Amino acid sequence: MPNPRGIHADVQVLASDITRLSGLEHTTFDFVPRSQRHPSGLGTAPVNGAAKLYVGLWFEAPLDKFRVVLRCVGNWLDRTAEKYSFEVKIPSAQAIAQQIDQADVKNPPAYTITLATNQAKKLAELLPLGEALLPPQELYLTKAKDYVNTFGELTPAARANLLLMRHRMGLASEETSDLNARAMGPFKTLGDKYQHFRRELLVCKQESDLDSELWQVMQAKAETMSLPEADTQFLKAERLSTLRQEADRVRQQREAEAEAERQRYREQRQRLDHYRHAFVGLVTDALVPLNLAPDAAQFRQAMMAQLSGAEFNRGRLIQAREFYNLSPQEADALEKTVLDELYLLSGLL
Repeated sequence: MPNPRGIHADVQVLASDITRLSGLEHTTFDFVPRSQRHPSGLGTAPVNGAAKLYVGLWFEAPLDKFRVVLRCVGNWLDRTAEKYSFEVKIPSAQAIAQQIDQADVKNPPAYTITLATNQAKKLAELLPLGEALLPPQELYLTKAKDYVNTFGELTPAARANLLLMRHRMGLASEETSDLNARAMGPFKTLGDKYQHFRRELLVCKQESDLDSELWQVMQAKAETMSLPEADTQFLKAERLSTLRQEADRVRQQREAEAEAERQRYREQRQRLDHYRHAFVGLVTDALVPLNLAPDAAQFRQAMMAQLSGAEFNRGRLIQAREFYNLSPQEADALEKTVLDELYLLSGLL
């Protein structure tokens, strides 16, 4: 006789396995209590202090997960010796259309397949039967969307498989072209998605943006575009590389500007030092005894008049200023400093 507690544990394991499937993370499950044939709600409360045991599981899986769910259940069957009963409910074309139009999401399915087995191979036989009962247009669209969600576009291999499906289902070429366009959405190719997502990524102005809540928003946009995770991560790495290159260019530019400023400063100091040496030579050559000057300003005035008095000295002064490329302000400031020092050293105070 089957062990109810063992069945209960097996059902819990199956529910856990299915919820881990991609795209089924938010699937709602109803556990079937041992005392009932049909589910009465998720998580039945304990009765008389003892929790009810669950012997079954009910849930709705989207059409594009029909194969992957059965494969998961088949793997689960391989790990248990118990025999289980399965009911696969196939919605009618009208029910699907109403669900798409959001007119009535509770329309009952048109077909029910029941199978009792503990062999995964037997369960797999439901695939062709179940798919044969599905509306051909919806099954084709589901498969096309599955390809788009996986690869980001309808690859040549995907189109070849869809072409075989089209012939097997007897669909018209114009009909499948429209279904392919619906599967792709507003983007014609994966390249179009790349281009659009790159533009979206321009809002990320620094590296930290790619590890913040902003990146979660970008991931949500990628999902709405059916951009595969691998491609999303590639574009993220591409943007990160661009931001780092831009940061390096800014840093190198600032370093170059700082070095250029330091070089200009060094050259300026050299020109001033050279002119100072030349000006001291000019003053020394032209220096003659002067009457006592009452202050440094009059001393400077007298010395400059003495330098400018002789045409030869005046020419040397102008030539030195031009040679060392000094502005009038720079030359005046340096000459004032030299003459003030000479005034102090002359003992005229």
